[in-house]
Amino acid sequence: MQPLSFYNDLYSDYMALKTLKGVDILYKVPDLGRRLKLAGFERESSECFEIMVRTLTSFASQGNAHGAIICENLIYNSFVKTTETEEHYAACFARWTPALIALGRGHCRPLKPRPDKHRICFVLQAAVLLGHTQVMFTTIDAWRAMGLKAKIVVAALGVVDPAFLVELERREIPFIPPTGSNGEEIPIGQSVLLLRDRLEARGIHTVVWASSPSLASYALSLQLAPRQILWSVKFHPVFLDSVDVHICGGHESETSRSYHGHSWTASPFPLTLDAKVAAASDVAAVRSKFPEDAVLCGALAREEKFNSPAYLMMLGSLLSRNPKVHFIWTGRSQPEHVTATFKTFGIAERCHFVGWVDTNLYAAALDIFLETFPFGCGITGFQAMSHGTALLSMRGQDTLYGLQLAGASRSHPSETPISHATLESLDILTAADPAHYLDLSQRLIDDTNFRKSCSDRQRAYVARERAAVPTYAKRLWTTITGLPV
Repeated sequence: MQPLSFYNDLYSDYMALKTLKGVDILYKVPDLGRRLKLAGFERESSECFEIMVRTLTSFASQGNAHGAIICENLIYNSFVKTTETEEHYAACFARWTPALIALGRGHCRPLKPRPDKHRICFVLQAAVLLGHTQVMFTTIDAWRAMGLKAKIVVAALGVVDPAFLVELERREIPFIPPTGSNGEEIPIGQSVLLLRDRLEARGIHTVVWASSPSLASYALSLQLAPRQILWSVKFHPVFLDSVDVHICGGHESETSRSYHGHSWTASPFPLTLDAKVAAASDVAAVRSKFPEDAVLCGALAREEKFNSPAYLMMLGSLLSRNPKVHFIWTGRSQPEHVTATFKTFGIAERCHFVGWVDTNLYAAALDIFLETFPFGCGITGFQAMSHGTALLSMRGQDTLYGLQLAGASRSHPSETPISHATLESLDILTAADPAHYLDLSQRLIDDTNFRKSCSDRQRAYVARERAAVPTYAKRLWTTITGLPV
């Protein structure tokens, strides 16, 4: 590895680090830290991280919610999301969560009575159509189909996608925007306080934080509603005394899971969307971009899920030994570390970044779905399996195996040895470790009969999961509201 001085721009920016003051810290340090980390300079990146944490806690101690929240968001995007593991998230958030809890409590006020327990608001940071919001809509639809008298509202504290609003309007769900009374943009700290007022005016009894962990420590410590739920469909770095129930995913046989010394209530996620046909002509159009004898592998996920050295090393080895294999990947941008790895292995020309696409279509166009690890693919993995695209998972806490099958095996996904033969016989084909993952990937490529047997088994599994959505929704209802069905 070349020394930092070899990289002229990066080196000069790093040498100027100690001279930065005021807003320059917010504008320059997070991006510099991210670039340093992706280039492999962990120590120098950690210096940037420490500067940002000190800045955040300083804002919090001064009672400056807007500054503290901006800092947390910058740290989250530049430092936390660069490593998608449970342990990394927990270690990072532990550094500033106490300061944001204290800040929120300092802005807390007595709650007025809100007796109608059917009034529920799902709070999102970004109102966009992603996996967690698709799960939210599936749950709401199931509640309504069961005749539950839920009075649902959805609120956003950030970006609002028009396509998301269409889904709300189709369901006639009221929306609380992140703007002022005249539609003007307002600072994020003010937006949170205004949301609290609007929830009070609507008589919302239960708030469900169904978003990323950033901002949760401050917002939920404000006490937005009499009953507060933190529903995580990703990692679990924040555990708050102000939250009544912390919900995580799990198998239907599980009632709880432990994360970082805290007990979370396990409730299966309804990950199966309504069956949607991918037109044969559209699938053919996607596949026509590749050689006729190509084997199309891929993963449909946010770009940060590909920031996994073990996954990238596996991909490099797999494509290096299989010149007819092409890999399709997605996201809003192409992380430098990912593309650099592809170039190092000499496979960049067969790794195709397709951006933010119709995942249902691409799930049908793939031959093999190689789920990312250590953090896997929920909705898109189910889309692939429903189309008969063979999917390979990894044994771990945050993959489809960990979320869907670990409880059935009655063992923690990272403990008790399970034989390769057992993992290969599960409803979702699962590897024990990266070496086993590489072997099973090769077998899926070489043996079309094995590929078909896996896809047939997985398609049947998806059908059973789709039939179980009402059961999962009932469980979520009682967990979220505390009310009987």
